[in-house]
Amino acid sequence: MKVRDYTTERRQDFQVDVAYHPVVDLLLTLWVVGQQMCADPVDDLEIGDTYFEDIVGALDADTKTALEDLSSGEPWVSLLTLVPTIDDPGTVDDFIGYLSQHDSVDVRSRMLWLYQEFTPSETEIAAQAAAGDVDALESLLDGPAFAKAGKKHWRETLRFLLGKEPDETRDFLVGILEGTQRAAFASFEREFRPYLEADYAAKKAMANRLSPTRLVEIASNGISIEDRQMDVPILLMPSMVARPWVVLAESGSVYIMCYPVSDRTLASDPDAPPGWLVKLHKALGDEKRLKILRRLAVGDATLIELSTELDTAKSTLHHHMMLLRAAGLIRVHVGDDKRYSLRDETLPEAATYLNHYIHPSTETEERP
Repeated sequence: MKVRDYTTERRQDFQVDVAYHPVVDLLLTLWVVGQQMCADPVDDLEIGDTYFEDIVGALDADTKTALEDLSSGEPWVSLLTLVPTIDDPGTVDDFIGYLSQHDSVDVRSRMLWLYQEFTPSETEIAAQAAAGDVDALESLLDGPAFAKAGKKHWRETLRFLLGKEPDETRDFLVGILEGTQRAAFASFEREFRPYLEADYAAKKAMANRLSPTRLVEIASNGISIEDRQMDVPILLMPSMVARPWVVLAESGSVYIMCYPVSDRTLASDPDAPPGWLVKLHKALGDEKRLKILRRLAVGDATLIELSTELDTAKSTLHHHMMLLRAAGLIRVHVGDDKRYSLRDETLPEAATYLNHYIHPSTETEERP
């Protein structure tokens, strides 16, 4: 299962809306590139490595150097939280123009608060750091809030970016966005937009007839948030670049879920088997994944529990869980303790849809 969660843990009841914006895929492109540079790669992306190689290869020397100086992809995730504050659906250039005029202290604050929940005293220090106080920044980065394992590269990125004057921080990010859009992403913006529009329209229609929980699970292909009470609305935004990943980010007013554009939206050959059906049978064609499903049929489990019981490395399990979720076979319960469970309804559906594809005259309902 592939989910990258940059949110905090407090939740209550929730509402769900759907939007789309082409800048989401530019931000997620730079996120992937940044994670590769800090040796924390985003693997198993369906768009393929060539896409990112072409993007980076087209950049001028200054933009490449600036990306290398960042040493992580998290700044671009923090900018996802700005997308709901502008007109939808605008263009990438609209977003860049908006960012260039946006309050630079707010931009810095969004980075500090990315998947972070501060104590009252830390909140005051974070506000000072966002405003440009270097001593406050060092105090915060050296404190318990950033002491968790896996945050080394993010601390160094914040130290680099927030060590600048506030306007310089914002303008540095704007320069990378402008350079990438101009040299490499503009053609992809045009290519991706029809698919984003189509998937947005499909999910918007679903929102009129499905519960928020069910809509989130269908859009994300298996993410369950029933275990996390929400205190802000959820905003679903489709992505072409991050498929099959789901990327979560949160500001103070909205919980953003960047979900993969569906296989049905991408389908172009009426004679080809549904992408979901192909993924499902590919996922089933592996002994280890079948053992995972058999274990989850007994009850839900964490990744650590599965790793121990199946004697499999967590890194290997991540790959298997991603394929199983992409095939619609498992559910991921996002909460204080991420757990996995079996989607019991999928296998009976699979037989029906396989029969319908092989014998097209067979009647069946269209799968969401």
